[in-house]
Amino acid sequence: MRTIVTFIGVWFVASLVNGILSGICISVGDSGMFANPAGTIFLACICSFLFSIPLVGIVWLTAVIAQSSGKSGHALFQVVLLTAFIAGIAGALFFNSAFGNEFKGAGYVTGLCIIISATGAVLAFRKRLIAED
Repeated sequence: MRTIVTFIGVWFVASLVNGILSGICISVGDSGMFANPAGTIFLACICSFLFSIPLVGIVWLTAVIAQSSGKSGHALFQVVLLTAFIAGIAGALFFNSAFGNEFKGAGYVTGLCIIISATGAVLAFRKRLIAED
């Protein structure tokens, strides 16, 4: 149960940070297309929460498999961090392939925001992940 609560926290932090950073990048990079920065950030947060669910699920499933195979402490944290980084890259590639034409001015920077928020959220929960039993 503690693992589920931890990953809900990771998902919430990653999605919120990604939504804010991506919304700012889209507002600045595509300023002619999106005139309302607050609405852009809000919409980016909503989309970030929705589109990140499968990726967080993959990271959580990897953590559960790693735990069941005997990984704990720092070894578990390393597995989760690497998986989050790879999931972030997958999310960035998906974003650029699905929405890259709509966000030409901010597509690659927004992809970088996805990777940063995914790994940053895991790093924010480092102590909790290392303490997982």
